[in-house]
Amino acid sequence: MSKSNIVIIGGGYGGVAAAQKLEAALHNTHRIILIERKTHYWHAIGAPRTVAVNNFESQLLIPYDNLFKHDGKVIHAAAVRLSDNEVTLDKVVDEFGDKVPFEYAIIATGSDNAKPAKVDGRNKKDIVKEIAIYRNAVKNANKVLIIGGGPVGIELAAEIKTTYEDKKVTVVHPRELLLNDDFPNKFRDQVTARLRALGVNIILNERVQFSASDIGNGDKKVTLVTDKGTKIESDVQLVATGNHVNSGLVSTLSPQLIEPDTGLVKVLPTLQLEHEGYKHIFALGDVVNVKETKMAFRAGLQADVVARNIIALINEKKLIEYKPGGPMMLLTLGNNGGVALLPMFGGILAGNWMVKNLKSKNLFVNKNWKSITGGSPPSLE
Repeated sequence: MSKSNIVIIGGGYGGVAAAQKLEAALHNTHRIILIERKTHYWHAIGAPRTVAVNNFESQLLIPYDNLFKHDGKVIHAAAVRLSDNEVTLDKVVDEFGDKVPFEYAIIATGSDNAKPAKVDGRNKKDIVKEIAIYRNAVKNANKVLIIGGGPVGIELAAEIKTTYEDKKVTVVHPRELLLNDDFPNKFRDQVTARLRALGVNIILNERVQFSASDIGNGDKKVTLVTDKGTKIESDVQLVATGNHVNSGLVSTLSPQLIEPDTGLVKVLPTLQLEHEGYKHIFALGDVVNVKETKMAFRAGLQADVVARNIIALINEKKLIEYKPGGPMMLLTLGNNGGVALLPMFGGILAGNWMVKNLKSKNLFVNKNWKSITGGSPPSLE
């Protein structure tokens, strides 16, 4: 008996989690196909450390070779068009040609932000080259400017300052406090105080005015000016402002599925697309309009709901709804600690001991290698 395909588009945190859960449950009846343009999984949580630690990207680039235990398949291509029963690829791939049919599909295309948090390369060699540009530039710089004081900007600043105490690191953020208004002020105040204690210069309530042509790769000496006239000279510029949502594929299915103001994909509480004709297509992660902070662990929680709901549809059972969570974050400030916001009792703060043991010491590298490959990461030496 030939198997129907369940296609997952996007091999990040949510896509991989959904693929593994579905293959474990449905490998006898369905073939799980993951479509991912990169040859290696990019463990983006660890990306800020790559600007300060030699060869750290080798631990963040995880091969997909052992992702599936049965007959699941990883296709390294970009999905360029979506219909109600097939995905069109940007190249011809073995038995499928350039079109992959499906019974069920999951959109897990995520979001992009500036390098080095996300990378452009589609293979390991190119990604290593990308990261090397930024690490070498930071190593040779005296003054580093980080544009944006969200989680990535904060962790970049801390990684650089804890590695290179003598460098001047400046973070510019357009709000009154670091992070955004989704987080309680007590958490934002604590993060700001801890970052300043490391010696990071923080400029709040100002926005850096620049274009891509002004900074290029961010590895040249320039003087930029904020909207309030503050001049900032730097040898390296790292952009850490916002995310670009990758919802273009869904718009090829139906532009009405995209929120015009945010670009997010409209989903039901069951994480099915918000359209009567596409109840067999789900979306999860950064790309969906679920009202909660966009974080890797939440993509994993959504993946669990999506997998369970596809299994329920196949077995004609009742679907479950995803319940958005309140603000939560483990924010690393170098490899020896950080600040945590825990969701219970309206938000509890925790410090170095918890963050170091849960995240900052290893940044979940070992966990991700074991989950995806069954093995351990390579040594940094």
